[in-house]
Amino acid sequence: MWLAVLGLVFGGLGVAIGWYSLRPLIVLPRLLRSEVDDLSAVATTEEFVVCRGTATASERTLAAPFTDRNCLGFEYEITERQPFGGGLPWHQAHLDYGVATVPFSLDGENRTVDIDPSTRRFSLDTDSTVITVGATETPPAKIQRFVEVRDGLKPVSGWLAAVPGLGSRRYVERRIDPGQEYVIAGHAEHRQGEISLTGDLVITDQPPRGLAVTRLWTAAIPLLIAGVFIGIGLWGLFA
Repeated sequence: MWLAVLGLVFGGLGVAIGWYSLRPLIVLPRLLRSEVDDLSAVATTEEFVVCRGTATASERTLAAPFTDRNCLGFEYEITERQPFGGGLPWHQAHLDYGVATVPFSLDGENRTVDIDPSTRRFSLDTDSTVITVGATETPPAKIQRFVEVRDGLKPVSGWLAAVPGLGSRRYVERRIDPGQEYVIAGHAEHRQGEISLTGDLVITDQPPRGLAVTRLWTAAIPLLIAGVFIGIGLWGLFA
């Protein structure tokens, strides 16, 4: 009886972790089969396209949360070194995560395409800016102001800061910077007579094959954990 319950719990956790880890990989086969086109080739609506161009502001810019740099979109996460979280010792516990984006333009040699990412599943495959702050250190002023207005971001616990190696926080920021070249993949559609890329877009500063390797490497450990959980679940159900 208890083994079956344990099997259901571990099996369910394994399936959930596996699905969460596999979602970023679903687009990879279609991405790798597509050619990276010049913007002049983006013409067919509802077609999955992969194009390269230079990001430029079309309306306004945003201030990145940790570096205060002007950008067209950003993704951030805050983690803290804690003991035994999620069953793993000395892991990085996630404290906060957020995204923001504005419509912008992607410029090529002969054409400009409007880009309007959805924030529903917005994520960036771009270089990360990582700022690490020790448990007893004072964060930079910009980060300090950001933390003070965010709910749930309490100071590091005193007992945690007293343990060497624990309590340090990582502030990770990924951006779409104006003037930088990006590869963007998604579905093209007509908007007011113009072609736009919108919705759940892939936005990266890597070539498609480099992006695939990065995503596969990132998903490897969670998928391994999912496999172990599912294995334990099956053992509990059929033992």
